[in-house]
Amino acid sequence: MKNQRIKRTALLLLLASLFPFASCNKEYINPSTASVPSVTTSADALMTLCAGLQRRFTIGRQSPLYCAPIGGAYSVYALYTLNIGNTTEKELETGKGAITLNNSVITQMWTQCLLTRVEAETVLNNLDVAVEPGDRVGLKAYGSIFYALSMGTLVQFYEQIPLVTEDNAAFSPRAEALKKAIALLESVDADLAATAPSTKFLGKVPAGIDVKNTVKALLARYYNIQSMIAGTYDAASGNKAITFAAAASRLVKSEFRFSTATTNPLGEWNFTKNVFGAIDSTLGLRNGLAPVPAASDPRVGFYIDSTGPTTYPLKAFALNTTASYPVYLPGEMDLIAAENYARQNMFPQAKTALDVVRTKNKATDIYGIGAAQPAYSGPMTQAALLTDIYKQRRLELFLSGQELEDSRRFGRPGPNQPGEERNRNFYPYPLIERDNNPSTPSDPAI
Repeated sequence: MKNQRIKRTALLLLLASLFPFASCNKEYINPSTASVPSVTTSADALMTLCAGLQRRFTIGRQSPLYCAPIGGAYSVYALYTLNIGNTTEKELETGKGAITLNNSVITQMWTQCLLTRVEAETVLNNLDVAVEPGDRVGLKAYGSIFYALSMGTLVQFYEQIPLVTEDNAAFSPRAEALKKAIALLESVDADLAATAPSTKFLGKVPAGIDVKNTVKALLARYYNIQSMIAGTYDAASGNKAITFAAAASRLVKSEFRFSTATTNPLGEWNFTKNVFGAIDSTLGLRNGLAPVPAASDPRVGFYIDSTGPTTYPLKAFALNTTASYPVYLPGEMDLIAAENYARQNMFPQAKTALDVVRTKNKATDIYGIGAAQPAYSGPMTQAALLTDIYKQRRLELFLSGQELEDSRRFGRPGPNQPGEERNRNFYPYPLIERDNNPSTPSDPAI
């Protein structure tokens, strides 16, 4: 039976991706479920697989696009479960030891990200079947983007990750997973400088993602995480983050788009199912970080509504079932620059980048996210600047899925510490992995 473990694990992963929420969600035909031999023989077949990659990552309550944003927000006390019958979400809200190993979000984020990675690797390992350079670079870009998104998501929630698909796969530190994702993005970034994806390729995948700018934005995001992943600041990674953040356009939208047939999972469970809302009028900001009054920062009103004294349904990118969801926000890029300048004690440059976000109005932001705050006037010290940068990230990037990583990276109070601001440090490994892979590490305490 041990020799069959990997086959059994793969089957369980597939079944887990299909059935837990079947009673609540429509089933969608995913073209990426075709057998590997059938999708590696032609560029057209790989393009179809790329479309499937996006569907796997974004469609349904099991998708990483649902699991990561709500997991991140619940982890920093930003969301509230409106119906405690939704056990999965209530566990995330409580956090700490309340999160069980078969929690659906924990399980689905893990399995769907790993399945996305496997499918992305299938694309990347078979690029030679594409004869036309524009077809090949489009395939490479999409494969790299979704490889990076899947691994970049897991890196923010789990301490270790298996990097190969095999029986009893060994786990690697999350820094190694991030390094591999960055390497793929760096490679395709160089290719895109010389060759654009073909019109044929772009017509085969869902509209909305600007490939060239997405690669640069993800490199900025993941170099930013890498700069502090060891616990001490690495200026080389930080400078890379600054460079790529500057190169990502603030004037081009790159987003996941939805329709009545392929719905936004956050919008569906906010608008249709009414499962969760913001925990309060300040997006859960604690320890003096909340804007006073909350309405003085228009980003609060951009992201949430108020339908009662304690009820704050979500708006913006979770407004309804067809709302688009950005792959990255312009404000994220400026805050990445501000953070890394601050960590290098380049305080005037940090303030300049920070003020771009603090003072912008909705008319100049492509998504209409205005802050309309005065320029930073606090102490020109690393600690003070980083505190405000963290606050701006929480307000600017609400429901982005980056909240837990941000809380750790900025050294905010952890679970069971005075003034705690997060209810976990890392998630436990799902039971489906532990039951089928004896190499699974021990779970973090909280």
